[in-house]
Amino acid sequence: MNQKKSSEKQSNCWQFLNCRKQDCPAYGKSDVPCWEVTGHRCGDRVFGRIEEKLIQCCFKCDFFKQVKERVQGRRWADITLLETMEDALIRSSKYSQKVEDLYMEVIRRSKLMNLLGEVSKIISRLDKEEDIILAILTVITARQGLGFNRAFVFLRGSEFNLIRGKYALGPSSSDEASSIWKILEKDAAVSLDKLVSKGQKLHYLRSSPLTKITKKLTLQLNEPDSLLVKAMQEVRFVKKSDLVSESDLLVADLLGLEEFCTCPISTAEDSLGLLIVDNIFTGAEISAEDAQLLEMIVSHATTSLRAAQLKESLKKNIESLKSTYRKLRANEERMMKAERLAISGELTSSVLHEIKNPLVSIGGFARNLTNSESIKGKDREKLEIIVNETMRLERYLDTLQSEVDQLALEIGDINQVLEDNCNLLSEDLRERKISLQKSLSPNMARCAFDVVKIHEVFLNILQNGIEAIGSDGTIRIETRQKDSQVIVEIFDTGAGISHEHINRIFTPFFTTKKEGSGLGLAFAHRIIQDHGGSISVKSIEGEGTTFKISLPVAAAMSAV
Repeated sequence: MNQKKSSEKQSNCWQFLNCRKQDCPAYGKSDVPCWEVTGHRCGDRVFGRIEEKLIQCCFKCDFFKQVKERVQGRRWADITLLETMEDALIRSSKYSQKVEDLYMEVIRRSKLMNLLGEVSKIISRLDKEEDIILAILTVITARQGLGFNRAFVFLRGSEFNLIRGKYALGPSSSDEASSIWKILEKDAAVSLDKLVSKGQKLHYLRSSPLTKITKKLTLQLNEPDSLLVKAMQEVRFVKKSDLVSESDLLVADLLGLEEFCTCPISTAEDSLGLLIVDNIFTGAEISAEDAQLLEMIVSHATTSLRAAQLKESLKKNIESLKSTYRKLRANEERMMKAERLAISGELTSSVLHEIKNPLVSIGGFARNLTNSESIKGKDREKLEIIVNETMRLERYLDTLQSEVDQLALEIGDINQVLEDNCNLLSEDLRERKISLQKSLSPNMARCAFDVVKIHEVFLNILQNGIEAIGSDGTIRIETRQKDSQVIVEIFDTGAGISHEHINRIFTPFFTTKKEGSGLGLAFAHRIIQDHGGSISVKSIEGEGTTFKISLPVAAAMSAV
């Protein structure tokens, strides 16, 4: 009787283990092993494969172990066979796991290849930096792509030692994130290509609140403690607590970065910038696999990004060359016109000279003939007409000659000319908040000058000073007499003139202004020289410019 109970107890797991789970398929059965009727189930656990259940559950079960003990005393071959089967099951399970892992890796790589293919397809039709960055950030942040919460781009600009915040994509608050994700759940089937096209039409990057914040940020490339600058060389996982430099901490504070991943944007030849991603709203951890996928996507798109940057730079250079060419053509036309005017003036002087010389001879001979008593009557009348007309033509030629070569000199006060110029410019000075300081010597000798032309000289210099200052500056005018010279100095606190330009400012057609003719100071130089004076300039970049004009006093001028 006891032997029968012991046999029953050994034959039923539910009796052996005193199990009361009546919903188990093995419960109440004694004619079939429990591992056969329970399938993938073992107690409350469910396994994906039978061999997993045998290895992880059955082989460790006390009931299964006592069943194995029942074979003790049997033939050695039966025991060996059972052990061999157990070992085979274990190895089979390991191989199955490897196959499953390989299968999952194939699936992962297939998805990655599809994603890279889609990225290539999208970028192939784009040729602007902003659009390519939009495509990259869309792939990085969209659920159809890598699914990061936010992404920020810092790029190198024209400055040698700076990278500037340029673009960003993602929600700026948790409420906005929830709203966006609800919309995206409805459009889960929308392709990345359509998302990028939609972003182009709506100008996502330009209008993004995150972009506006990001554009305020800069990083010094020569800052030794900056982890973000070092991240331009390799992928890094960064915590805010790791940051030391002030610029890094400022970036983290303004962008709300806590735990994030950085990825360099670079080609084999150039380092273009830096990409930052985080999961601030979901709190999801960024894994090494996520970082690897991020690096692959960015690396895949960087060549196209660099090509777009070079294309845009080339386009700007071409426009600049076109603008320079147009200026050269305009200067060439002005030079040709000036040359024609100069030739015309020289021709006029030459013609006047060639006409006047024989005309003087004719007039002289005619006047001598009038002294002869042998010429009478109508011949004398004709001779007098010749004398009178000759004298009229001589006076007319003298008038033309004076208009070509001479100045309309008047004795006047240089101080008064300067006062008239200051009154003329007073409204402009007041609007620009430019302070005018005058130190005019009251006891200077008077000068002989062409009022109109000298007025133009000082007006041109003062207007140049106003334009150089722009606003909130000072112009100082000082006059004094030194020996037989009246000295006028005009100083402004403008930007100053560079060393390479200062020796050319009196050259005709040279100008640094976009709409300047380059003739104002050249004419001023010629006019002062025609008055027997001199004009010079001193300038320090960032501090200001001083023009010095010397004119001879009236007595000295008459001697000249």
